Parts: sequence; structure tokens; C-alpha cells
Amino acid sequence: MIIQHKPNLILEALAYLGRRASNKTWDQMEQRIQQRKVLPSPALCQALERLKALTHQLDRVATAEEKEIQALFGNLEGFPYNTIGSSSPAFFLLYPLLDRFQGDWEAFSQLVDGLDREEVVWGIASIFEDDLPNQRRMDAQVFTDLVLGLNAPDSTKVALLELSRSHRAVGARALACLRPIVAHLEEHQAQLEELAAPYLQQCAPLSQLEFFTQLSHLRPAPETTYTLHPFLFGADTNLTFDEAPGQVRIYGGVLRRELMELVSGRTSAQDQVCETYRLLGDSTRFDILCYLRGRTAYVQELSTRFSLSRNTIHHHMNKLSDCGLVQCTIHGNRTFYTLDEEQVQLFLERQAALFGKK
Repeated sequence: MIIQHKPNLILEALAYLGRRASNKTWDQMEQRIQQRKVLPSPALCQALERLKALTHQLDRVATAEEKEIQALFGNLEGFPYNTIGSSSPAFFLLYPLLDRFQGDWEAFSQLVDGLDREEVVWGIASIFEDDLPNQRRMDAQVFTDLVLGLNAPDSTKVALLELSRSHRAVGARALACLRPIVAHLEEHQAQLEELAAPYLQQCAPLSQLEFFTQLSHLRPAPETTYTLHPFLFGADTNLTFDEAPGQVRIYGGVLRRELMELVSGRTSAQDQVCETYRLLGDSTRFDILCYLRGRTAYVQELSTRFSLSRNTIHHHMNKLSDCGLVQCTIHGNRTFYTLDEEQVQLFLERQAALFGKK
């Protein structure tokens, strides 16, 4: 795995404005930690304070009106919950282009303005559709059929279709909001790298497999080289599309390990069994878990098997991944799921220890 020390400034600016549009603040994260009655590590406290300070700096330089931020960076309804605006019009339009930002703002602006509709609709569809050919183009009618088939409110379908038709105007508006944010981040690049340094130091000694095992619920695809970038404003591990066959970029949340250790450290075996029962109390998740015995399944297969939208399948699989019962493998634009046999066995052993004879 290749480690890059510089964050992607377009992604950071998108996530900052997405958090702002969704009113997801670092103070709220601290409050949730306090509500769980756990003691965060000094490293986590320090990182949160520095992220809050950076956010306050960006609040002062952001020039867009709140109404415009809400319209462009607020999440559309009908997609899985997120805190960084990853189902917003701006994110749909710009996320597929992240790997093509090389630090030159003017070149990136020209790239966005020069996209044709077939490129744009492929990029939008690639965010909610897993099984796309990696050709980065799609017929507009095929895209329309995909959008109309989404299990989402009509207002969201209309917004996506309108985005595909007016992508140049939306792109120009989004870039106008992002420009002062990116400019400030560029001026404080050293501060960003310093904030990301502890996370990258944790990752440096890990093999590719160890990184995925310890810091995500994903499983690396075979014969694939991953390039890791730190992600300051997001807490999860995010993958972009294949840059070339066998090459994928990862944007790893710099708080990921601290938050995972916080959660694992606060729960006893009894708490973990109880949480697993709660998750499997949903009959759909239980049925999916049973279906995965002895097989690997991708999202479209699960969607067809259980007559659920892909977004709903992603929601359930995120829950099962979070508790460790399933593993996720990204291969190209397809997402595969399998049972994590070791975690399932561990759950059974904990259950037996709680209820078996002493």
C-alpha cells in the first residue's frame, strides 16, 4: 500500500460544506461520546480540538449563503445516512473527479466545465449503482431509467435528472462555494499534514491486508494496489473508482482508529452480544446473514433476492459490517459481501459463555 501525506483538498472542502449543510459538528460528536459515558483518549481529544479550530477558520472564509450551501451540499432524501453530504448534488457531480484534481484549481475548473453529459451521468450513477462498466460514459436514457427505478422520493429523482441536464451551471455554483475553502486549505497545507500525521504513522507499519482488517470492514481485492490519503473531515474509510486496472485510491478518516478503539473499549462481551441481538432483531438483516452462509453475494444479487433497493441493501450491510459479522470487498465498481467466519464464531462463543452452564 502506498501512503500519500497530502489530503485531497476538493474532498475536504466537499465534506466541510456537507457537514455544515447537515449541521453535523465536532461538538455533536463530543456530546455523543459523553452520552455513552466513555473517556476518549488524549489523542482523540486533541484531534477533535484541532478539527474544531480548522472548522472555525473555514467558517470565517466561506462566502456562500447558507441557502446556497443547503441546496448544493445538503443530502438528497432516500440515500443512506451520512454526515458529510455524500448524497448531495455537489458530491454526486464532483466525487467521481477527485482523482483528477492534482492541485491546479484552474485546470480542475476547466475539467468540470468541459464534461459532457455522458461522462456526468456515468459519474452520478456510479455513486448509487454498483455494477457499472468502468468506461466512464453512459447513455442519457440508460441513466434516466436507472434514476426512475430508484427507491427514492420523486423529488430526489427529479433533482438527479435536473443535475444531469444542468451540470455545468451546478458545477460552476459548487466550485464558487468551494474555491475560498480550497484556497484556505492550500495556505494551511502544513497544518493539515500535521493533523493527519498521527493517523499515517499508525498506518505506516501495516501491510495492506492489516490496514483493511484493522481500520475498515472492507476486504482488499486481489492484485490491486491501494494508495492511501488522509481524510480529515470524514470518519470512515472511502474508496474511489479504479484509476487504472488494479489501482484504487483510499481516503481514510484520520479519527477512524481512535473511534474504533473507543467503541471496542467501552463494550463488554455482554454488551456486544446484546448489540448483535439488536441488529439481528431486524428480520431482513437476519435473513441476509443466513443467505450469506457459504457464499459471496454482490449488492445487485441481494437487491434482487430480497426485493429491496440497492440503497436499502447498503444500509443493512453497513450495520452488519459495523458489528463485524460480514466483510465487504470492493472490486472495480462492484461490492461483494461475505460472512466473517471468525467474528461469527466469536459471537457464538460469547453467547455460549453468557448462557451456558458454569
